[in-house]
Amino acid sequence: MGGPVPRILKTPIIAMYHDDNHENLTIEIELPDVKNENITILMHENSFYLKAFSESAEYIGSFFLDGPVDPDQAIAINTTKMLTINVPYKEEFDCARNIPVL
Repeated sequence: MGGPVPRILKTPIIAMYHDDNHENLTIEIELPDVKNENITILMHENSFYLKAFSESAEYIGSFFLDGPVDPDQAIAINTTKMLTINVPYKEEFDCARNIPVL
């Protein structure tokens, strides 16, 4: 009867934002108590996949990015509370337009 406690499956809470010059994308992902060796990140030009686990929870999700990035230049830093990924965009936001709100 005293078997292992099953992990709770969760979609991680994330925030994505670009710098003022639209050159780099920062992705922040809440991963409480997750160690580096328990994190898998697969990044493509327009999306990324994340799988991570702690003793009590398993986090999994696929997310689209707001523009093409260079995954070869991505840097990920984990603080056992927050995983931060910084990655440069491949192109500038030449096609992006400011839309007025009426």
